[in-house]
Amino acid sequence: MAGQFSEVKLTLVCQVSKAKANHKVDTSNKLLRGINFPGEGKVVYLGNMAAAIISQLENPETPEFIKMPNYNEQKWQLKTSSGNLKITITSDSYWGFGLFNSGYLNILEIVGPVYATSRLLFDLTASTANKPWEFRHKSAIEKYLTKNIANFSQKVNQQNWLEQIEICRKFINENIGVIEEAIVHTENKVNQSPEVVGWSKDKARVNIASSKYDLNIAKEALNDENIPSVERALARIEAMLIEADPDNAINDEEEFDGMGSKSYISTSDDYYDQLIEEDLPMVDLTSSEE
Repeated sequence: MAGQFSEVKLTLVCQVSKAKANHKVDTSNKLLRGINFPGEGKVVYLGNMAAAIISQLENPETPEFIKMPNYNEQKWQLKTSSGNLKITITSDSYWGFGLFNSGYLNILEIVGPVYATSRLLFDLTASTANKPWEFRHKSAIEKYLTKNIANFSQKVNQQNWLEQIEICRKFINENIGVIEEAIVHTENKVNQSPEVVGWSKDKARVNIASSKYDLNIAKEALNDENIPSVERALARIEAMLIEADPDNAINDEEEFDGMGSKSYISTSDDYYDQLIEEDLPMVDLTSSEE
């Protein structure tokens, strides 16, 4: 499998199931705006898939329209980006003369790192009620693809979607595997380590048990296609393993000695008074040099 930062270029097509007049195009700069935008704008029907893609990007640039909607407010093309991920979305009708939402599709052209691309498509698929590559009007979509996209078909489209979903799943499974090995490694260190001041073996064992519990949560969340839940569980495990590791113990005696020394910083006025009276030499600045 390619590294997660390797660049990939993809074309995918998805079915649009619904669209509402919730957005406008700022006619002064062709940027996407909300329906309540006070400036001069033109209504655009974004559609559920395009809206979902934009909402799932981590730090998206404001989408800019390459092709503005005209009398048909659901036919347009826009571009946006998030970091190294660049996306162009084309909304077009493939059935019913554009009179019904079920007759619209989105063409996605994506360029970016493998993991970021596969993660976006994984989350997009998980968030929609229907599989994006399944179309309502099969004969019409096949004719559209043959006419408009070279060497492309429903079968190729489905394979592209499923391949990206599997790539993302493999990346997440690798992360889970790394954390699972870290649990085993830390547990062995805990069992072999003597008691250390500032570190409790019993508490460490509780953290190990909690880590194993969260590991199962992460695996179940992946089966449910809920990657955010996977990431939260793995983050909790990492924090617990750091606390359980005897190498990260705090030596209380050394900390106490440090607090008792003159190098310890305090904001107490009494401390400063005592420090001035006892430790600082007095310098006579009134005498002149000869």
